[in-house]
Amino acid sequence: MKALVREAAAADIARHRALQEGAEAFRRFFATHADEFAAAFPDDESPSKGEGRAA
Repeated sequence: MKALVREAAAADIARHRALQEGAEAFRRFFATHADEFAAAFPDDESPSKGEGRAA
């Protein structure tokens, strides 16, 4: 039973690390290509300062 618990914990730790690394890779990719995403999807961009709703 102890071996099963250790194996499950180790698998969970490995999965968590893989998800963190994947998220970081996505953030780097998105940051590198942010201008391309903005040009391709202009409706999804946040309003710039001075634009948007009136105060």
